[in-house]
Amino acid sequence: MGTAMATSQDFATWTCGPLIRPRFLLLCLRAMRQDLLGRLAMGSTHQTIYMPDIEALRVPLPEVNEQDAIVDAVWVRLHKIDAAIDGLHRQIDLLGEHRHALITAAVTGDMEMPGVAA
Repeated sequence: MGTAMATSQDFATWTCGPLIRPRFLLLCLRAMRQDLLGRLAMGSTHQTIYMPDIEALRVPLPEVNEQDAIVDAVWVRLHKIDAAIDGLHRQIDLLGEHRHALITAAVTGDMEMPGVAA
């Protein structure tokens, strides 16, 4: 970690060595998320994955240069997806504001409604 740190017993680290890149490992773990949380996580109130299951995890281990290429390609796509999600959230916010304005205009009588006598 590089500095003193206090954690709970549910904290585990995976320190990458020369054969695996941290961002490649991150992508692998993210890809396994459903399985890790769905099948391995135990507990009704506080879910955790126990150390024997963590120690049994296996990740693909291509050459480091291939890991770098995979990370670069995936990261570009993730940034595009994140930008699209941000745009959708903004559109949803704007539609909510527009809805609110329409309701206000209808209630205050500031809006003409076809087929309704004034």
